[in-house]
Amino acid sequence: MFQNVKPPLTYDEQITRFKEFHNLLIDDDEEALLILKKINYYRLSGYGNGLTLPEDKDKYRPGISLKHLYQLYTFDSKMKNLLSLVIEQIEIQFRANISYHLATNYGSLGYLDPNNFADRTDANGNSVLGRILYDFNTMVERNKRLPFVQHHIINYGGKFPIWAAVELFTFGNLTSLYSIMLDKDKDAIAKLYGTKDVYFNSWIRLLQEVRNVCAHYARLYNFTLKITPRLHKEYDFLKSNARTKKTKLFHVLIVLKKVLDNEQWNEFYSQFKLLLNEYLPYVRLGFMSFPENWEEILEK
Repeated sequence: MFQNVKPPLTYDEQITRFKEFHNLLIDDDEEALLILKKINYYRLSGYGNGLTLPEDKDKYRPGISLKHLYQLYTFDSKMKNLLSLVIEQIEIQFRANISYHLATNYGSLGYLDPNNFADRTDANGNSVLGRILYDFNTMVERNKRLPFVQHHIINYGGKFPIWAAVELFTFGNLTSLYSIMLDKDKDAIAKLYGTKDVYFNSWIRLLQEVRNVCAHYARLYNFTLKITPRLHKEYDFLKSNARTKKTKLFHVLIVLKKVLDNEQWNEFYSQFKLLLNEYLPYVRLGFMSFPENWEEILEK
């Protein structure tokens, strides 16, 4: 028998625990019950990070309510929906840019030739290109009922030109492929986004991480991301400011502003501001590493 594992709580017991143990404000038990039936007690508690007493992390600060946590969850969910849509656009364009560059420089099947890439291994000592191609072949097998997959199996003996192959690459495979491209090829891709590989490599990996957070319905609000983007010198102040030091949503917005074209960025940013204004009574900008002059930075 496992020791020290918490016993399950009924909905009524969860409400009581929120009130009596965590000092969470709940005015309407029926409303609280509806919330807890929609969102797991444990998931909802994550939105309380930073809202507890400094001297007792189990107790919420005065005035913090279950409704407050629910509004933060709702904001986070809607924000991730916006991010998912715009990152999808970036991912599709990234596929197109990589496939076009590799095709026109190395031929339809040039992506299969190790000589066209840097010879790199992963943490387990395996060839990065070998792992990418193994994953690709796995995806071919899983998706062999798709018309375009069947077409290449029947008519071309299972040989896929790069522009077809990338449609079966995961975002992770795509960023890995980019990471092992020759320096001149990576710089050519980065130039399409108005920057150099030394910056773009970290940008695309950050967006991949955010995409994974969104895809797995994890919390992004007040969450510190693993990938730290390398930004241009104009953003050096972020490193020295305690409020903006951690890689959170604001850093993602800067990367999006750099990667998207003006029309895409303006459309996304206008939708984001509308969402943010709707939830400003609950959202704390500092929890997302927003500096005081965030609007000036994002709008210039």
